[in-house]
Order: sequence, then structure tokens, then C-alpha cells
Amino acid sequence: MQYFWGVVILLVIGALLGLLLAVASKAFAVKEDPRLEPITEMMPGINCGTCGYPGCKELVVAMLKGEVKNLGQCRPLRPDAKAKIKEYLANHPDEEGNILTVQG
Repeated sequence: MQYFWGVVILLVIGALLGLLLAVASKAFAVKEDPRLEPITEMMPGINCGTCGYPGCKELVVAMLKGEVKNLGQCRPLRPDAKAKIKEYLANHPDEEGNILTVQG
């Protein structure tokens, strides 16, 4: 009988901790811009750092924040990829409806 109560107590503790983790994951969730992944995939992906950022994803994050206005900072980025990124940004506004424009 004493094993039974030990198991029950551990199950209750596990359930409470699981519930606590579920609530914490919702409360501390980081909202990411939905345009981040598609634009990052259009980048060269070599993470060379010539743009002044540690990698392509960080450059895209700075671009989406409005800190970078010129795609020319990424020297390995091909002209056709620049055009695709500009077109994507023109057709996909942010959550508030603002369209981000960047230069090539």
C-alpha cells in the first residue's frame, strides 16, 4: 500500500509540473515574424558576415526590423535573389499592413 501512495504522489507532482511547463511555454512564447523563414531561404546561406551581421538570418531579422534598407550589404546575394526578396516583401506586408521596401 505504501508503494501505491508513492506512485500516486509522483504522478500528481509530474502532472502539476507538466501543467506548469505548458502554461509557461504559452506565457513566454516568442512571436517570430512569419516572413523570416521564407526570406532567409532566399538568402545565399553561407553566413560569411560581409554584411556586418553574424549570418544571413540575423541580416534578415535586421531587415525586417527596418535597420537594414539595402540588400547590397549582402555581397554574395545574386541579382535574381534580390529581385525575389523585393517582390516577396512587396506582396507580404507585416501584421499591421505595412509594406517593407528595400533597395538593391
